[in-house]
Amino acid sequence: MALTTYTELKASLANWLNRSDLTTEIGDDFIKLAEADFNSKLRVRGMIDQVSITVDAETVALPTDFLQIRDFYILAGQTKTPLVYATPASMDATSGTSTSGRPSSFTILGDTVRFSPKPDATYTAVMNYFKKFPALTSSVSTNYILGSHPAIYLYGSLF
Repeated sequence: MALTTYTELKASLANWLNRSDLTTEIGDDFIKLAEADFNSKLRVRGMIDQVSITVDAETVALPTDFLQIRDFYILAGQTKTPLVYATPASMDATSGTSTSGRPSSFTILGDTVRFSPKPDATYTAVMNYFKKFPALTSSVSTNYILGSHPAIYLYGSLF
């Protein structure tokens, strides 16, 4: 049986389990748990994305599919100035030394990025990051893992 779509994966899982009474659990639980496991453990090329961020405040929202930063920099013309990661505690300890200017460091607080010093103008930052794989649903029938490595989805869902 082919494993190229969400529907085919669900049918294959039901076949492997030899159960016709687990239709809801296969889609709602088994596949979702496998996807959560993929997003917590995998860091592969198909997960890398890039986003331009307007930095005009001390905090800016992270992308909704964010998992982990790969690299982060301020872009001014053709010049890339790397932003250095600081722990929240060290950023709090040094936040009084420079009130505003071009951000040189960042930290992550929940679903936001905090910059230090506070921006004194509007800057453009570029973030290369690892993103979550789109979850399979009846309307999102495939993604990178299912298209490239369907056995991982089958095994992960059966596990």
